[in-house]
Amino acid sequence: MARHMALIAHADLRNRHYCDWIDFLSEAADWDAARIADFQLEQLRAVITFAYQRTPGYRGLFDEVGITPPSFKSFEDFRRLPFIDKELLRDHLDEFSTRIRGRSYVTTGGSTGIPFGFYRDPVAFGRELASKAHQYYRVGWKEGDRQLVFRGIPIKRPGQMQFYPRFNELRCSSYHLVPEQMEVFRRRALEYRPEWLRCYPSSGYLFAKFLQETKRSFPEIKGILCASENLYDYQKQLLRDVFGARVFSHYGHYEMAVLAGFCEHEDTYHVLPQYGYAELIDRDGNPVTQPGQVGEIVGTSFIQRATPFIRYRTRDFAVLKGWGCPACGRPYQVWERIDGRLQEFVITGTGRTIAMTAINMHDDIFDHVKQFQFYQEEKGKIVFRYIPKETCTEGIVSDMQRRLLVKFGDDVQLTMQPVDGIPLTKRGKHRFLIQKLSLDFPHD
Repeated sequence: MARHMALIAHADLRNRHYCDWIDFLSEAADWDAARIADFQLEQLRAVITFAYQRTPGYRGLFDEVGITPPSFKSFEDFRRLPFIDKELLRDHLDEFSTRIRGRSYVTTGGSTGIPFGFYRDPVAFGRELASKAHQYYRVGWKEGDRQLVFRGIPIKRPGQMQFYPRFNELRCSSYHLVPEQMEVFRRRALEYRPEWLRCYPSSGYLFAKFLQETKRSFPEIKGILCASENLYDYQKQLLRDVFGARVFSHYGHYEMAVLAGFCEHEDTYHVLPQYGYAELIDRDGNPVTQPGQVGEIVGTSFIQRATPFIRYRTRDFAVLKGWGCPACGRPYQVWERIDGRLQEFVITGTGRTIAMTAINMHDDIFDHVKQFQFYQEEKGKIVFRYIPKETCTEGIVSDMQRRLLVKFGDDVQLTMQPVDGIPLTKRGKHRFLIQKLSLDFPHD
């Protein structure tokens, strides 16, 4: 603890749970595959014992399949346990939660369309923050570095920004990303000289687009830390081009069951094995084992105790790359990419599902629109909503439609719809797709 406090008076470094977990993760960074497997089995046994003894909901589920703490011996036993999901926990929250000291009630952003709240304890939250920091260390970030932040935090201050000395960061409102306000943010950044940009990918993209189009300067930064949304290739490319810095992304969620972050050498997601047990499953619930195969992310948290999450179906999807990274040498589970949440897929007329990651463009297709969003409420029919620039002619719109249809295919009817504005989510995010259909599991 004393070693950390000597670095800088950063708020997280005053949190004992944060510092203890940082130390543990640092010590565990060089574990080999066998040591990781031993640790994960040990943690699974501890989580299952805790949930069985403390929650009637889990005890009932485990009894149904004949798994009790004394009988739990292996990963094969673990895979006999049933999956749980948001609906089950939402409808029976008290049966699956504990009255652990200091717990608080939190809710997710609702991106899956399912309202969901649960309990979180302070130890888990401290370890959550430390786990993210541990991943950020890979690319050179450290506590106390100056940060310009675009996240969904309401700011009720003149100029729509606020400096937080406890974290040494300047927070700017993602609810006010219009040219006039972004210029205010830029000018303040010239004085503040941030070392890092932390943002939703959609917010960072809008700010980067503003800088690119106005050809205005911005201080040199070490990197860009993206979170809380899927990072699309077109966003990553623009951020890299405009800021001339590495873009780092991580996958996580409020439930704190799985955490994965970019390698420092390549843009693949490394699953942090000390944080939780991550599975990728196919539509039949079987493990995904082949590189290139998409699977639903199922997580079991090692850090959550207020509401334990055991074999929790996230409705998020990732593409398996394999186990072990040749670039950094870590023997972790590696994902090639995140295909996004279930609501980030579109359904074509013939029933194909297409991840929005497949609609990435690496050219000038969106140069003549200020902002855009896809919308679907009927199978095979998609609306492309866009805010046009003055340069956006009918010919350009027709060309955008043609090029998008090349990606979607012949079984999609695409309507181009100019709009005056595109609303944000409650958390200040700019949604790439509004999906109104009820989806199951993506397939070709």
